[in-house]
Amino acid sequence: MASLPQNRRFDSAIHIRQAGREDLDTLFALDQMCFRPGIAYSMAELRYFLFHARSASIVADDSTGILGFAIVQFGLAQGRSVGHIITIDVDPSLRRNGVGRALMGSLLNLCGQHEAALLRLEVAVDNDPAIAFYREFGFRETGRIPGFYIGRIDALTMERELSSHCAT
Repeated sequence: MASLPQNRRFDSAIHIRQAGREDLDTLFALDQMCFRPGIAYSMAELRYFLFHARSASIVADDSTGILGFAIVQFGLAQGRSVGHIITIDVDPSLRRNGVGRALMGSLLNLCGQHEAALLRLEVAVDNDPAIAFYREFGFRETGRIPGFYIGRIDALTMERELSSHCAT
C-alpha cells in the first residue's frame, strides 16, 4: 500500500490531471489520512467513486507527488444537470496552501463542461474548516442529515447554484 511522506513541502507548481488506476493506492492512503475511521472510504468504495461512469476524478500533483484529489458525480435532478461533490482530500500537511482551491476551481470547470446548474455536497457538522472553505466558494446550507457519518455525526447539506460558465 502506498504511503505519503509526513510534513511535505510542495514546489507550488500544482498540476491538475485526471485520476488514473495507478493512483488508487496513494489516493486511498490519502483518504485514510484525511478522515477518521468510519468516514474515510473503504478501498472498494473509493474505487467505485473514482471510476464510476458518471464521476469525474481529479488529482492535484507536482514534482513531489500527489497533493490531493477530488471526485464529483453528475446526474439529473428535476430535469437539470447536477454535480455532487463526493470528496475533496488534501494532504493535511499541505492545507491552506492553495491545493484545495485549485481542486475546487477544477471541479467548477468540470461542472461547466457538464452544464451543471447546481453543485451539492455533504460535510460533517463538526468540520469547521471545510464548512468555511465551502462558504468561501458560495455554498449555502440547505439542510441537515442526522447521523450521516458513522451513525452519530450529523452532516450539513450545502449547495451552490451555478451559472452556465461556472466561474469561481
